[in-house]
Amino acid sequence: MTQSKQELEELARSVPVWWHSIDLGQGVVTQGIKSSEQLKRELDSIRLPDLRGKSVLDIGAYDGFFSFEAERRGAARVVALDHFVWSLDLSKTFAYWRECKERGIVQDAAADALRLHRDKLPGMLAYNTSHKALGSKVETVIADFMKDDLERLGTFDVVLFLGVLYHMEDPLASLRRLASFTRGLAVIETEAIALPLEEDRALVEFFPGSELNNDPTNFWAPNEKALVGLCQAAGFSRVEVVLGSPLRTAPVWKSKLRGLRASAGLALRKAGLKQRLPDIVRYRAIVHAWK
Repeated sequence: MTQSKQELEELARSVPVWWHSIDLGQGVVTQGIKSSEQLKRELDSIRLPDLRGKSVLDIGAYDGFFSFEAERRGAARVVALDHFVWSLDLSKTFAYWRECKERGIVQDAAADALRLHRDKLPGMLAYNTSHKALGSKVETVIADFMKDDLERLGTFDVVLFLGVLYHMEDPLASLRRLASFTRGLAVIETEAIALPLEEDRALVEFFPGSELNNDPTNFWAPNEKALVGLCQAAGFSRVEVVLGSPLRTAPVWKSKLRGLRASAGLALRKAGLKQRLPDIVRYRAIVHAWK
């Protein structure tokens, strides 16, 4: 049944916190923390293939923006999978994050605001509201991607793994599991690092606490070479870097700069001084990995 603009506006207002800005139709767009413009840029950057007639699995669906977008683009089957965000009381969670940021304190992973409500699933409100407003046929799966038995879902032509990898405690195991659900293409977007003069080495930064964005659920950030290597080790046959390191340097300059750094390091050691490590550059990496 077609809903009026007023009804859609009421639905949008019924959700206290939106992460995604979702077009519900008739000019009604939810006021997400991620704006429509930002989400459009993200869509452009991940370079989705033609989804018409394809099956799509969206891991870590959150409010469901990418799930509903896949449906809008003609995917024959779309599955939205999440459990962590859907188990959070997002109003309390975001209020706690803002408080920590304003006070300059580190988040406590055991704080009540970060407690999971697996029985009530308060974090599903935005997703469920969008699903209803859009009259969507996206399949909803409430499950832990790493722990639950998901064999019943089968495999998919396209799997979206957007903003998930750096939350995984075991990144290689998560990519192996991702590969097991992929029969075509996996689109992977993740926090990443670039380290000057070290682009030819596979490196991963580990965050034992809340070092990355003051979020205790962020654990890892690979560099470009490590990300590609992890995908290959997980069983993907081909990996294409869609958005890679911003520090790519011509090989000749790499060689010259490495020599200069070695000379400078020797001089500093002779003088009894420590060599300063180069600054890490953080960015969002995107790769397409084919099974």
